[in-house]
Amino acid sequence: MTRSLPPVTETASEQGSIAEVWICASPKAGSGQGRHEIGLLVDRLRAGLIDVHVTHSIAALRARVADESRSTARFAVVAAGGDGTLALVAQNLPQEIPIVPMPMGTENLLARYFGYACRAASVYECLERAERFSIDAGLANGRMFLVMVTAGMDAEVVRGMHLTRRGHITRWSYARPIWRAISKYRFPAITAQESTEDGEVATTSACWMMAFNLPRYGGGLGIEPGAVADDGKLDRIALLQGFFFQGLHYFARIKLGKHLRHRDISRRRFQRALWTSPERVPYQIDGDYGGRLPLEIEVLPGRVTLLRPST
Repeated sequence: MTRSLPPVTETASEQGSIAEVWICASPKAGSGQGRHEIGLLVDRLRAGLIDVHVTHSIAALRARVADESRSTARFAVVAAGGDGTLALVAQNLPQEIPIVPMPMGTENLLARYFGYACRAASVYECLERAERFSIDAGLANGRMFLVMVTAGMDAEVVRGMHLTRRGHITRWSYARPIWRAISKYRFPAITAQESTEDGEVATTSACWMMAFNLPRYGGGLGIEPGAVADDGKLDRIALLQGFFFQGLHYFARIKLGKHLRHRDISRRRFQRALWTSPERVPYQIDGDYGGRLPLEIEVLPGRVTLLRPST
């Protein structure tokens, strides 16, 4: 279900209609379904006399933005892929250049939250209306994320997928990495040191650590429903206990929406954090494997500009 969007910061009448669009498409996102919509979007943009380019290269997109001989005042980018593609595109664009998500990934958490669709007609309508709004982003060891960053067993599942992935994937592709993590992961302790705008620093130790910019997680799980996209903060939720059967207990309570008052759940809003562990704990960023702890995290208020979805 679509949630309320942040307020519009600029409209087409204030900024000028979009005259040039770059479609940055991930060749590996999701199952590969819906890719014909890119061609339909190209045809529609050209029929509307809009200059359009399709690329798989972030370097090419950066070169276009850096070209001082060409204005970016009426420029927009369509990110055709999943949440990882969207964050990668956003990190390589100035804050003022608007983005339209064209969801083609496995989960598409941001697109589902705000109501974006893969259909060419819907993307074209976003570009035509050109109503801008801003959301926060997070930075994890220098890499941008828009939805979440987590460390622990779920990140071990993502790492397993990263090691075995060949081309497009579906949710069923995670079955083997999940079984591998269940059989091998030992739930080492993770320590979070977090600071807020008032200078307070707090320390928390847990076996599962998660920080959210949006109240979304894969599989429709509402792990942190309090996260807000434009409040200038990230929301950390920690599951204190480890072990597989404890994880099943957490999962059941999360599905029922009864986990937040449990004594083994810790929550905090923060602006900067450092996650560490004496062992080799993996972390994942917006569903993509990021590496091993330690992990430095910070919020970037209002860093990303999106065009309002047609819905």
